[in-house]
Amino acid sequence: MSIDLDQVTPQNDVVFKMIFADPKHERVLLHFLNSAIEVKSPITKVKILNSELTADHVSQKGSRLDIQAETNSGELIDIEMQVGADEHMVGRTLFYWSRLFAGELQVSDNYGKLRRTISINILNFKLFHKDARYWRKCHLTDDESHEIITDLLEIQFVELNKLKQFTKESPLTFWIEFFKNPYSEECKELYKFVPELKEAREIFEAAKADPVKRRLIQEREESVRNFNHAISSATERGIEEGKKIGIEKGKAEGAQQKAIETAKKLLEMGLKAEQVSEATGLSVAEIEKLK
Repeated sequence: MSIDLDQVTPQNDVVFKMIFADPKHERVLLHFLNSAIEVKSPITKVKILNSELTADHVSQKGSRLDIQAETNSGELIDIEMQVGADEHMVGRTLFYWSRLFAGELQVSDNYGKLRRTISINILNFKLFHKDARYWRKCHLTDDESHEIITDLLEIQFVELNKLKQFTKESPLTFWIEFFKNPYSEECKELYKFVPELKEAREIFEAAKADPVKRRLIQEREESVRNFNHAISSATERGIEEGKKIGIEKGKAEGAQQKAIETAKKLLEMGLKAEQVSEATGLSVAEIEKLK
């Protein structure tokens, strides 16, 4: 089945990476990072640590196409776009955050060389159902005083579907609108005063027009669709197997209960345990318990 690229959005993680991991468009990523991360002074420079985007990686089922970057102040950043619901998202995030956090520490290094590491997860599903906030920032804090113990750890969850309308006081909401639909009326208004956002749309359109990048986008869409189909099929098979097991178990329990009722009646009629056992299939020990 062919993929309609007109239906593809910046939520496609290949497109997401094409937009933000291109060194020629550094100011786009800088604007996004300064919208999401609180620092003493604005981030002015960023270095992409994993800019590669190969066909093998794109077509790999379930592969992770995140963006890892280093700011001019030394912070390590990991950004991921996650479209499909993942009940283990928090554990997944901690795992990848910890790998980036500890990954550059050499055996001879002391712990003072550990750097502030920030994980930003952009989600097209609701992870925290009881909370209406679209943006959640998490740190290590004291349970009683709520004091932040260290700023070395920061994990963010941005839930796209929870934002109702962008606000000029929060530039991150501009990007949420863009991720949801770069051609919406809201985005058309934003492009008038946010040049970085307009530039991101131009990168998006150029990617869809480039034959090589189009192919990568299509392969990613197909890979994700096949992966989701495999998961769905496995789930359906599991449900069917569960139903069959349940039916068989129910039949067995029903037969057992019927044998017990019959045994009780035969005992009331004065038959011996051995005779009842022969008639019902229950063991003599089971019948003795019924007495």
